[in-house]
Amino acid sequence: MEFDLSKCDFDRCKGECLTKCPFVSQPYTEKEAKEEIAKLIRGEEARILQECIGCYACNQFCPTGANPWELINLRQEEFGASKYLGRLKELEGVKVWGSKPYLYVPGEYGKPLVSLCGLYEVLPWDLLFKGSKIFEGLNFVGGGDVCCRLAITHIGHYSPPKDFLPKLVENVAKAAEKAGTKEVIFYHDGCYGIVTTWAWQYRIKVPFKPIPLVVYLRNWLKEHKNEIKPLKIKAAYQWGCTTRYNPRAPGFEPAHKVVREIFDLIGVEWVKREYEGEKALCCGCGIWFSQKERRKKIQERNLKDAKEHGAEAYVFICPVCTTTMRSAVKQAGMEPYHIINLCRKALGEELPAGGAMFGYPVK
Repeated sequence: MEFDLSKCDFDRCKGECLTKCPFVSQPYTEKEAKEEIAKLIRGEEARILQECIGCYACNQFCPTGANPWELINLRQEEFGASKYLGRLKELEGVKVWGSKPYLYVPGEYGKPLVSLCGLYEVLPWDLLFKGSKIFEGLNFVGGGDVCCRLAITHIGHYSPPKDFLPKLVENVAKAAEKAGTKEVIFYHDGCYGIVTTWAWQYRIKVPFKPIPLVVYLRNWLKEHKNEIKPLKIKAAYQWGCTTRYNPRAPGFEPAHKVVREIFDLIGVEWVKREYEGEKALCCGCGIWFSQKERRKKIQERNLKDAKEHGAEAYVFICPVCTTTMRSAVKQAGMEPYHIINLCRKALGEELPAGGAMFGYPVK
């Protein structure tokens, strides 16, 4: 994705990209917001570069579709965001995901391929997927070769996902060919956004059918309704930031709509609350090391909202969100679940110890 200067028309907006930002220390007025964006257009440094946590929401706020977050992220990279946000330690962690060893686990030839990105150890993939009838016979691929690198944008680096995109598509296509399939299920929603919305914009041909994990889960559950034991619980949903890159074209379903269908299928009541939709709050992964108190306050505000609206469980579709928030969810008096484990629970399957609490915590 790229910033579209031709659509950044101050006469047609009220500076919503920054006036609506829920994370800045001092709210912007319309005048200040437009002055800030004008600075970035001129290639100058601005306050938002130091405060942006990379949630992509300003693209959603912009009424003209100018993609202002891409401009912010580009300037963060140019001015060295990690330098003044103290993110060097985080940057090394994100680089690790892009250098994870290649993993290929064959299933039945001709069945869909699951792409695990480079995040297959954030929540141990084998505990999450293996042993469930939902994924019987599927093929799996993971590692740096199929890592979308979108996570690095959260910490002020714009180029890596764009530069790697052609190779990502090529590598996933090779794995799909090896599995004898054209259907690729993406575990990380960021990968799905990259090989759809981004690939279309950069005119990169994708020779396989990308399928979001939640769509696969919803479709599987529909076909196995008689095996579901309704959970009868109330749950809040953590809106993944990367779902903002999911296609908005006809024929493509928003992630939250599909998750609501999954909830209905497995007997989970969707808790309607303040911080959802356009107002959804980020998990805070981009400031995990550098701004711990700020991240803690964001999570507390988010979880208090869910708890006060009656949530007993808190559900994630992103492995990074799960890892960064699961302990805080428990402390807030709710049970954390990655969407896979919630579905498995509704099928009566035994979950790994601790539900979504298993795995390697982010340190």
